[in-house]
Amino acid sequence: MKPKQDWKVDMVWERDWFLGLASGALLRLGYLGTVYGGFPKYRYLRLGIPAEKIRTKPGASLWNYGIDRMRLPMGLRMDEPKRIGNWVAQQRKLAPAVLVNGTAYRFLFPELMNRPVVRLVERGSMFPEDFFRFPQKARQEAGYASLKNLPSEIVDEMEKARLAEATICGSEMIRESYLKRGFPAEALHTVHYGVDPRRFSPATHEPAEGRNLRVGWLGVIGFRKGLDRVRRISEWADQRGIAIEFHFVGPIQDPESLEILHRFRRPYTLHGVKKGEALKELIPLWDLYLLPSYEEGFPVSVLEAMSAGIPAIVSNDTGAREAVLKDEGGVVLNTFAHEELDRRLLPLCQNRNLRIQKGHEAKKRVEDNFTLGKYQDKLGHLHEAFQARARLVVSGDGD
Repeated sequence: MKPKQDWKVDMVWERDWFLGLASGALLRLGYLGTVYGGFPKYRYLRLGIPAEKIRTKPGASLWNYGIDRMRLPMGLRMDEPKRIGNWVAQQRKLAPAVLVNGTAYRFLFPELMNRPVVRLVERGSMFPEDFFRFPQKARQEAGYASLKNLPSEIVDEMEKARLAEATICGSEMIRESYLKRGFPAEALHTVHYGVDPRRFSPATHEPAEGRNLRVGWLGVIGFRKGLDRVRRISEWADQRGIAIEFHFVGPIQDPESLEILHRFRRPYTLHGVKKGEALKELIPLWDLYLLPSYEEGFPVSVLEAMSAGIPAIVSNDTGAREAVLKDEGGVVLNTFAHEELDRRLLPLCQNRNLRIQKGHEAKKRVEDNFTLGKYQDKLGHLHEAFQARARLVVSGDGD
């Protein structure tokens, strides 16, 4: 076995979300091997990954981008996870451990079963069946058609998930969703994500007299994220005479989501996708941050808003309830019924001092529990366990 300092982890990333966080931590720890990505190389370079550690195969993502832009039939799209999984499987030499984010493991792990490689998965979402079922529940509750039967690719994903020797879960909620399916507890590791608490300027929390309360949203605008729950909040606010407005940052998922937006009773602004300085300027202007998702593992967006001192309003169906623990830094909602909104949300809407207090709590929660350093420490401790496992695999003592 190689000496400890030479022990590496290869990363297989279909997309670049979260990649900078994980690769940055492994790079600082000295454990980063090769990053195999499905986007053009510059997308990974700008995350701070050294050029010599990047290998990409972006053909499928570029093709699909063109299909989407030209609004061509979905049947023409390439299977990005399949292409990248099969490509990595063809590599003659891999690091002692391979960490996959996304669903490429469906195609990669079966090819690695007889190779001396520890198979790892990073999950930012719940077990695949939950990831499918909860958005369908959201569609049903909003009055839209929903699917009952699991698609074949979800069934395959569920089966292939058992080929992972360890699953890194972004929250306890994710871990629990795997435990319920019989995954061994010792193979499930919770590593909450982290952010730089200094990235965003502190929220202004300017007096609300003469203006609407600004409620922010970050992410895809659609059913899974709880868009119809926001519509219900707008209806409640309209009935109670509460002056609020919603600010959506992110792409619209489908035409049905636009239909829901058109039924809002309070004003809203669609900002599109914003990054960098544009996002830094916008977030501190919000009074409240809203995450009403039906399924959400542990979104970094809620940590970013909280780090700016913005109280978070989150659903109990998200791992964000672990950030807003015991209502520190915001509130957790269960039903989104008017009675609950009266008890839980109305005080925050009416009391600026309470918003400021909750904002201070939110910032402290992030600083104490969800920084980049905390994330790196947890990942480093896990690495020691994975390294020991790799020694067994290489020596032939592992299963």
